[in-house]
Amino acid sequence: MQADSLTSSITKHFGSRFKSKGFFISLFINVLIISSASAQSIIKGKVIDAKKQAVIGANISLKGSYDGASTDSTGVFKFATSEKDTLILEVSCIGFVPVEQKIILQKAEIEVNISLDEAINTLREVVISAGAFEASDEKKMVMLRPLDIVTTAGAGADIFGAIQTLPGASRVGESEGLFVRGGSATETKAIIDGMIVQNPFFSSVPSVAQRGRFSPFLFKGTSFSTGGYSAQYGQGLSSVLVLNTNDLPAQTGMNVGMNFAGVTLGGTVRKGNTSIASDGSYNNLAPAFLINKQTVSWEKAPESVNGSITFRHKPNANGIIKAYANFSNNYLGIKFPDPTAPNGNTQFGLTGKNMYSNATYQQAFGKWTLYSGLSYSWNKDAIKFNQQNINREDTRVQGRMTFSRDLTSSINLLVGSELHQYAYKSIFEDAINNLLFIRQFSDTYWASFAESDIYITSKLVGRVGVRSEYSSVINRWNVAPRLSIAYKTGTYSQVSFAYGQFFQNPITNYLYTNKKLDFEKASHFIANYQIIKDKRTFRVELYQKSYANLVREKMPFFDPDPYRFPTPNTDNSGFGYARGGDIFYRDQQTIKNADFWISYSFLDTKRLFQNYPVEVMPTFASKHNLTVVYKQGILKNKFDAGFTYNFASGRPYFNPNNDLFMNDLTPNFHNFGLSGSYLTSIKGNFTVLYFALDNVFNIQNVFGYRYSANGTQRVATNPPAFRTFFAGINITLSKK
Repeated sequence: MQADSLTSSITKHFGSRFKSKGFFISLFINVLIISSASAQSIIKGKVIDAKKQAVIGANISLKGSYDGASTDSTGVFKFATSEKDTLILEVSCIGFVPVEQKIILQKAEIEVNISLDEAINTLREVVISAGAFEASDEKKMVMLRPLDIVTTAGAGADIFGAIQTLPGASRVGESEGLFVRGGSATETKAIIDGMIVQNPFFSSVPSVAQRGRFSPFLFKGTSFSTGGYSAQYGQGLSSVLVLNTNDLPAQTGMNVGMNFAGVTLGGTVRKGNTSIASDGSYNNLAPAFLINKQTVSWEKAPESVNGSITFRHKPNANGIIKAYANFSNNYLGIKFPDPTAPNGNTQFGLTGKNMYSNATYQQAFGKWTLYSGLSYSWNKDAIKFNQQNINREDTRVQGRMTFSRDLTSSINLLVGSELHQYAYKSIFEDAINNLLFIRQFSDTYWASFAESDIYITSKLVGRVGVRSEYSSVINRWNVAPRLSIAYKTGTYSQVSFAYGQFFQNPITNYLYTNKKLDFEKASHFIANYQIIKDKRTFRVELYQKSYANLVREKMPFFDPDPYRFPTPNTDNSGFGYARGGDIFYRDQQTIKNADFWISYSFLDTKRLFQNYPVEVMPTFASKHNLTVVYKQGILKNKFDAGFTYNFASGRPYFNPNNDLFMNDLTPNFHNFGLSGSYLTSIKGNFTVLYFALDNVFNIQNVFGYRYSANGTQRVATNPPAFRTFFAGINITLSKK
């Protein structure tokens, strides 16, 4: 039929002069068609999924050719090809993992049946969320980005201040640090690009919480773990804050800023796949103190000089090199009421110097990805405490390397190791009593870890990890298992569970005097439910944390002095627990141009540690914490206004006049802050005007009390200023 039709077409086309030769032409064409047909092979078969159900609309083709077909409503396909010998059959379908299968064409017809595994849909992927708040481009759970941090009222454009608005973190106004779920500040570690930051805050000052050292705009992603965190990290009994720096900047430009605290100047140059950026700042809080009345006497207003340099380079499409260095010098002098001091006041002076640097290299080699890094931290403080001089210095060098790859479409593996070398030194000099103490030690800390995410089904994923650590200063090993699992309960919802063991070296002051101590230990159990839909997030989490091997000081009495040096009579007989629940809701949809979130945490915790005589709730813990954050875009989002309300129930404090230890509570903490920013331009340069008003209602918050030795006098510990106002301007100078 086909030959006759083709012959008729040809003779009609070429005219009557070929009619006499029609028979031969017809014969010739039919021979060609028959030859061609005999040279073709038929490939047919069926495509099914893991449940033996037909896959409709799958694409099947021979690699390197145009031959192929699609499956019908029954999953069946069929097509012809003139290709020969050994070939690769490619099968793909949206929602499934692509398959390549080798076939050999040795006969006219072959049958190939294909089974496809369902792919994990990254848009609605089930993720491990127990204990973790993510803010990055790679994860589904986007919580706080850099712009969220700097526009949150009451956070002071500080990363750690913004993190305190999330559930699990307690508000401790007189000391820097993240206090998470009943844990002390030393139980949370800050990590930049996988490397531990030795001193993430400016040097500690009595009763004055210090800011973090790093700008939020240095980072593209933030992961705040309130517990049950990855086996990649250690040395934190409670949590880790993982910060990932930006990649190549978009363009060349300069930035100039000025506010009540000082001035900043920065610039970025990008050429091709390489960029270098530097910035510097000078800060002096004396002008701000003229506007904001202080509750303490500053003999020298805090002053600092800071600088940083950042290098980025992409050697190829699958690799990136990053290098970053930050330097700072700061000075201050303060006098605050102290009933334990002979004259009723304590003088404190500080000259601090700090440097932090790291360099990382990431490169994909086929199916493997290498990540390596090296960091160096150095800090030196010269302190004058009344008539005593204290000089302290610490250094840390860290090297880290990880390898990761997808073993299959549903299993990935990460393995790695890190090595730390750090040293501490403290020199205490009392000129009046002619005393001199020099304390120092060094430690080599090594850890290796392995972790795997296993997608059991598209709705069920598990993470199994283990971490092993060694510390030379105490000559101890540990092995810490980690396990997490998440199940997708609906299109937008899931439940997660996590368990893990976490170890940490005793704090520095204890290691100065006793190097026979063991690791402190915490075990975490976490259950989590969350739903994310239409720019709304709701999550609720329950947890139980058990402490063991906490360091205790064997003392006949309790000494409330937070600046005392502990006795050498210590052991690991301490213990404790923390349990409770967190609720978080964020909405970026209901109100036009608005973004708000509400977080609430309930905490029940007690511990026997340090020089506590009995198991009680520690001074840094509060039973209830509530935060409400609201932001509203106005005037086509050129003006952004917002408020933050913080509430924390009273925290325990030591009252020598009460026979029950730590049985008194501070007044409840309340704070209402406002902030606003206006986007405009000056001579074509992008400009931001901003302000912040903290503690609008001038509430006299109290963080604790100091008592005289006989208990007859007490002085409240307050914030350095009850109400503060801050304003500034930032201008970006750029060709775009």
